[in-house]
Amino acid sequence: MIDSQYKLIVSDMDGTLLNEFSQLADETVETIIYLQQQGIRFAICTGRPIFSCAKFIEKLELEKYNGFFIGQNGQYIKSFETGEIIEKEKLKQDDYHKICTLAQSYGVLTEFFYETHAYILFPNKHKFVSALFCGAYSFKSLISQSKRYKMKYLTKLIDMPDLPKLCFLGKPNTLKKFAQALLDLQEYDTFLVNAAWLEVVKIGISKGSALYDLERLTGISINDMIAFGDGENDLSMLEIAGLSCAMKNAMPNPKKVAKCVIDSNINNGVANKLKEIYKL
Repeated sequence: MIDSQYKLIVSDMDGTLLNEFSQLADETVETIIYLQQQGIRFAICTGRPIFSCAKFIEKLELEKYNGFFIGQNGQYIKSFETGEIIEKEKLKQDDYHKICTLAQSYGVLTEFFYETHAYILFPNKHKFVSALFCGAYSFKSLISQSKRYKMKYLTKLIDMPDLPKLCFLGKPNTLKKFAQALLDLQEYDTFLVNAAWLEVVKIGISKGSALYDLERLTGISINDMIAFGDGENDLSMLEIAGLSCAMKNAMPNPKKVAKCVIDSNINNGVANKLKEIYKL
């Protein structure tokens, strides 16, 4: 057993634990499995749904070592120790129509996920120009999504079941204005995952709030947790964790609130920092 204050590690995935190829490096896997064998708990904390992280859950052996999965920016939490699942409030049809209609007026692309599909909704005005500009800023994200989901392109709103989150792609300045318009409604929380990618959830849902759920589930104080992240959807957990680490490749605000800035995701920053913390 390792004698350390920090009993639970919580890590974002894309841009943090995963490398530039969206893969787990062998060094990262070996380090996390070893720490779990020594009694340190581990939680994935991501904006992704659980099915898109199944291979990472398996590779890190989270089920064997009683780890946790936090998905959809804290909307979904699963304990592999007890099987308990916590699902928080989703965006309902009225929310979906209200938010997407507002997005259309700002000329940004809407993306949402249901089961194995990713749906892309084009703005209803100046479709070609908007798609061209949004695509230029968001091309890398769209390519990444196409590898994990079946893509379906829409030109008008369709009825959907309740959704954990909505995503928006576009020019950074436009997304910031759109995000402020949503925050002014006082019904939703918004996160810039990167400069050209905005995510929207029901108000009160965040990765930070999920850490309080982990505290309740495990009895481990938030002061004894380590959090790693790179995007603004990680801010809430970086602000409250006992030790918080922003990646070298992180957005500016995570670097401001984190207690330290570590090497980038392409240089196994998380694994290297864990070896330093636990003296491996």
